[in-house]
Amino acid sequence: MKFEYTSHPIHVQFGRGSFKEIHKHLSDYKSYIVIANDRMNQQVELLREIAGSENVTLFSKVIQHVPQHLVDEAESVLNNHPADVLIAIGGGSAIGLAKALALKTHLPIVAVPSTYSGSEQTNIWGISSNEGKTTGKSPRVLPKVVIYDPEFTKSLPLNLAVKSGMNAMAHLMEAVYAPDGNPITRNMALTGIEYIKKGLNVLGDKQKLTQEANENLLMGAFIAGRSLCEVSMSLHHKTAHVLGGSFGMDHASVHTVLQPYVLEYQWDYLSEEIRNDFINSLGNHPSYELKMLAKRGGAETDLKSIGFKRQDITKAVEIILSKPYANVAPLEKEALFTMLENAYSGKLKQKPE
Repeated sequence: MKFEYTSHPIHVQFGRGSFKEIHKHLSDYKSYIVIANDRMNQQVELLREIAGSENVTLFSKVIQHVPQHLVDEAESVLNNHPADVLIAIGGGSAIGLAKALALKTHLPIVAVPSTYSGSEQTNIWGISSNEGKTTGKSPRVLPKVVIYDPEFTKSLPLNLAVKSGMNAMAHLMEAVYAPDGNPITRNMALTGIEYIKKGLNVLGDKQKLTQEANENLLMGAFIAGRSLCEVSMSLHHKTAHVLGGSFGMDHASVHTVLQPYVLEYQWDYLSEEIRNDFINSLGNHPSYELKMLAKRGGAETDLKSIGFKRQDITKAVEIILSKPYANVAPLEKEALFTMLENAYSGKLKQKPE
């Protein structure tokens, strides 16, 4: 019972129809830069009604991993159309671009997530370039307001809903065993796991994103994002960023595939108490249960299936080891190679007899 804990100030509004009340959170601002793809035209029109068309500038280009050239382009638009708030509507890529702009401009962010990425709850930013992906933390990029409206996630395609939910599960998993963890975040993360598990089980049973599944997944994603911001992430997230930033892999797909294999890598070094946390939350074979949650929803569960090349494993391991960071289990070249080889082939050690 000796720990440090930091809570981060974000005003959250959660519930169906919440976006229609966005005006309550925009009274201090006159001009907006809206980052949203073309699917959000209806929502952008509502913002134009609130502020006047001349005070709303739309930037509709959104690219995964927030490439530097896109940040430069968005910054140029901002210079030509000055604004006093950034409104990001979309998944982690849209919110990530808003963060990259806020990092330099110090503008506040109002985030309206349309996936379960959790990025909207964190002070973490990331920008990719030819040299890979650079990430960091800054209070400047923490959104001031987050609006969780299940209407924005209810139309997610089944496959994307599963992967986005598993992305949130990855944040929760690593928050439970974080080297700098604390009992508050840990127990919050375990609660989040219950929401994500329930949502994915309903989704798997019904083979569609029902209202129940959607709201459980969105609630779990909210908790996952908070957990991600309060403690450090470890091997899973480092590996996911390497495969995404250096090999161009789809972010949510990589998170979905990696979790069971990373948990196996960590397992022998977890305390008995934390192992029991995972068993009580997921089942007697947690790694296997994670894989089945994804598989029952139709998501791919090995790196080969999502386009990763086996010959890139060695290079990936080298990048993972190039910048040391805290992790539960020792980071060893041979063990990491085996972990990625197992993830490539879909081979799990931990499974029911």
